[in-house]
Amino acid sequence: MPYLMNIGFDNSARLWKNVFYFEYKGVRFKLIQNNSKLYRDVLLTVITDENNIELINNAYLIASEFIAALSWQLNSFAKVEYLGHSWRQEDIMLRKARCSMFDYHKIAFCGGSRNNEISVIPEIENNEQREALILFREAKSTNNNYLSFLFFWQILEINFGNPINWIDKIYRKNRSKLNISEDYINSLPLKGRNLGNYFKDDFRDAISHIFKRTKGKKRIEIDTPNDNILISKGRIIIEEFARFFIENELKLKKELYLIRKEGKGFPIYVNKEFTRKHYCKEAYKRPFKYLQ
Repeated sequence: MPYLMNIGFDNSARLWKNVFYFEYKGVRFKLIQNNSKLYRDVLLTVITDENNIELINNAYLIASEFIAALSWQLNSFAKVEYLGHSWRQEDIMLRKARCSMFDYHKIAFCGGSRNNEISVIPEIENNEQREALILFREAKSTNNNYLSFLFFWQILEINFGNPINWIDKIYRKNRSKLNISEDYINSLPLKGRNLGNYFKDDFRDAISHIFKRTKGKKRIEIDTPNDNILISKGRIIIEEFARFFIENELKLKKELYLIRKEGKGFPIYVNKEFTRKHYCKEAYKRPFKYLQ
């Protein structure tokens, strides 16, 4: 029997309206932005067979990918979590669906922006881009600098394995394209090492093997002001490398647009090639007061 799947998410970039409908990669969703400082927003979707685990997992994976893409587009903090299901009945209609499972926020919004769109998101074309954006979303949204650094580092290992030489090459050849403070770089205790080896030794390995460091290797001292400051700087720096990696190595360049084909019907995300071949109308048009 069909049921209504509830997927909770946080998004620090608040949207210009509270309800959107859209189809993304073959799954139709209703996005409800809860008008509350207590509760998370939700994505609702109808699962046609409650016993089909593959169908359920696929819907959740696509929802998670969508939030990662939206978070990237809006440069927001975002987290996703499966809340459960409700409404077991034969004639579930997405337009009549209401949020029935409320969950508290998992991240602090830190004064997020307002009146944002969902009309454009990056086009995720392969598994590498999808994994990178999900890792980026999680790394950006966690309040743990150690975990954040490891997630950003994992992005740099996609298709490369060891990002040491890549970091040094990019910093040498594309420094002007990285939004990194030179003061941050100059304050790092490199001790004659290049930047890639320094981050590998004193951050990635030191965090991953905190109690198994060999003699002479940096050991993280979590409760010291100096290491707190260093790991905070390292997180900011490695985030910029991860962003550059996604855009240039994984070639996340294309976009999807939320439209109604022939100006009507259910809103769907399509690529630029589709818009060139068909008459498309923007799915949601803001009221004039938001165009300031």
